Amino acid sequence: MGLIQRILEERGISTVSISLNLAITKKVKPPRVLYPGFSLGHPLGRAHDREIQLRVLQDALGLLEMDLQPGEVVIRSY
Repeated sequence: MGLIQRILEERGISTVSISLNLAITKKVKPPRVLYPGFSLGHPLGRAHDREIQLRVLQDALGLLEMDLQPGEVVIRSY
């Protein structure tokens, strides 16, 4: 996904991703990425936890307003 992000960004389309594998993300260096620390298969946290899921989405979209360098990962704990 990070490679696709870079191509879209080169064409002027802003992107954000949520990563569940920090090691791979650091190698690919996508433009904007949030690492919430959840396990694989749960990018927004536990099922039915609406409050946390909304916070993760808001934080991810908030990356669009931040001045991040490619490969810089924003790490949050929820």
